[in-house]
Amino acid sequence: MLGKDVLMEDIDIDQWRNAQDLLLESSKEKRRIIVLHDNGVVRKCEHTDGIEIVGKPTEITDAPTQAKELYENNKDNVDFVAIFERRAFDEYFSRMQQSWVADEPLDSFVHRTYALLDEYPTTMVTYPGPARETLGLQYRFGVTRNEAIVLANRWVRPNSSLLLGVYDEGGIWASLVMSFDSELTMVELTTVDAERVDVKGDLGEVTARAMEWMIENHRPDAAALVWTREAFDKFREAKNKELAVAAALANGAAVVLRS
Repeated sequence: MLGKDVLMEDIDIDQWRNAQDLLLESSKEKRRIIVLHDNGVVRKCEHTDGIEIVGKPTEITDAPTQAKELYENNKDNVDFVAIFERRAFDEYFSRMQQSWVADEPLDSFVHRTYALLDEYPTTMVTYPGPARETLGLQYRFGVTRNEAIVLANRWVRPNSSLLLGVYDEGGIWASLVMSFDSELTMVELTTVDAERVDVKGDLGEVTARAMEWMIENHRPDAAALVWTREAFDKFREAKNKELAVAAALANGAAVVLRS
């Protein structure tokens, strides 16, 4: 789980940006048609790139069906369609803000904000894909939140640090260094410090150097898993994550170290 006061410092901008590109997908970067209506009366229907929309609706009577039709009519120029009823839209954000609990793990709040979208199946509509899998920042690690918690409980020890890295272009190309407390709540998040660690070299060498730095500067109980970029892509798409890691280790496309 992600703690409410996660310490984030000494972040390498390049590694952080590359990690975000690998793991996060923003709906704001996608071409989209947004329809806003008041109980069926369309107030706004626009393409984010200002492109002419084929089959613009004048009223909304069946948002899920109309979202699909609007997408099919414009699929060469759009990534998704969103149809929002204005009062439902306002109510959703009000409920989301009111649900904030200061002492709860941050990821619990984020998970709840997306799950809440399921309560608006006809008034907060996207196509293709449901709103909870389309809007905002989507996490693209290939596992659900609950699956990630199960894997973390299996791979991560209490009061330890974990490095997940991607090796490309002759060095550590992206990384996340996470430290956990006794309850496996993440309390620190950073990257490998490229000013203190030589991140260039072969896969085994750079992983060993990063591991030594992590033990000295974070938790002495530490583990590192670094893939080649190709191996990470296969891991992300694999249904069985542990088998994917084992396969990458067997063919030399990943390195695992433990203190």
